[in-house]
Amino acid sequence: MNRPLSIGIIGAGMAGQAHAFGFRNAMMATAPDVTVRLRAIADPNLALAESVAARYGFEHAIGDIDELIGSDVDVISVALPNFLHSDVLPRVLASGKHVFAEKPIGRTLAESTRLESQASASTATTGVGFSFRRLPALAALQQAVADGRIGDVHTVRTWYYADYAADPQGALSWRYSQEQSGGGALLDIGAHAIDTLQFVAGEVTRVLNCTLRTEIGERPLPTRGAIGHGASTSTETGPVTNDDIALLTLELQNGAVGHVELSRIAHGVPNSLGIEVFGTRGHAQFESITAGEFHIFEASDDGVLNGPRRVFAGPQHPYFSDVAAMPGAGVGTGYAEAFVAEIQEFLRCISDGRRMDTDFAAASRMMRVVDAALRANSSNSAIDIDS
Repeated sequence: MNRPLSIGIIGAGMAGQAHAFGFRNAMMATAPDVTVRLRAIADPNLALAESVAARYGFEHAIGDIDELIGSDVDVISVALPNFLHSDVLPRVLASGKHVFAEKPIGRTLAESTRLESQASASTATTGVGFSFRRLPALAALQQAVADGRIGDVHTVRTWYYADYAADPQGALSWRYSQEQSGGGALLDIGAHAIDTLQFVAGEVTRVLNCTLRTEIGERPLPTRGAIGHGASTSTETGPVTNDDIALLTLELQNGAVGHVELSRIAHGVPNSLGIEVFGTRGHAQFESITAGEFHIFEASDDGVLNGPRRVFAGPQHPYFSDVAAMPGAGVGTGYAEAFVAEIQEFLRCISDGRRMDTDFAAASRMMRVVDAALRANSSNSAIDIDS
């Protein structure tokens, strides 16, 4: 490419700021012929857009989303509340620009597959923000499993515990509405856990059981202009219509069984995604709070020195050299670096003209599991994944 790719971001909330962080820092190292120009942040809350643009070095802030869609930027990143994606993403895809979207792309399987179909008809590069895949230690674990280091996978457990909803005074935002969100813990954080399970262990073919629970049934209404998960001082309340806790039992295409544990009210565990995978010759484990390492056990023939090894992420592992502060193992990579690595991979795909592995089809594969889980919970029966 002879000129920088110009970047626009739609959405200046928490996810939009993470995307801005990713594009800003992706300038460190992407590909020899890829550079970026940070053009604009668009959000109806113009003051917020101006603040985010200034913080991350974007040239402009825009209050009109359609103005950005109709502009001459090359790439648009979309990070909006779930219920706005079905309205905004079709217009962005129709513009012919390269598109990077925050997960989930739709609230329902129908919305997701419609957007997947539109994206597949585009010649532009499309990607979705399953950022945890880009953590070097998790990517290295996936590689080890794919290489057969632990044998044939028979059991896998993933979890995502968070405490952003543990305070009953947390404002009743769109995240607590089934209609606006498409799912509570099941979709908000479950999207990452389900994607991680399929990334490492294989595709899910059947939801054997799903249990959904809402522990905090009423929340105070939000104050105007609030973003994030903060408490509200409103004396008026409204009902929570989606789940705080979700437990899933799954069957995989390779015959393995899986379990997914999700909670957004896990007091004292602010943000923990993890996976444990067991095979016929060993096991491997990763947890995002200690994201710079993973553990692997490979059974030896004599058993004398059997035991899990603690492996530190380093330059020999995927994405590490692009995002770590220093080119040496043990310097630490975590949540922030994952956003940088996913944007770098997206930009490389644009440069190379190749498909991103976390594209709109990957988002629909995750959404098929969510859809089956919702149906399994309501019917109290096992549900096959729609192909």
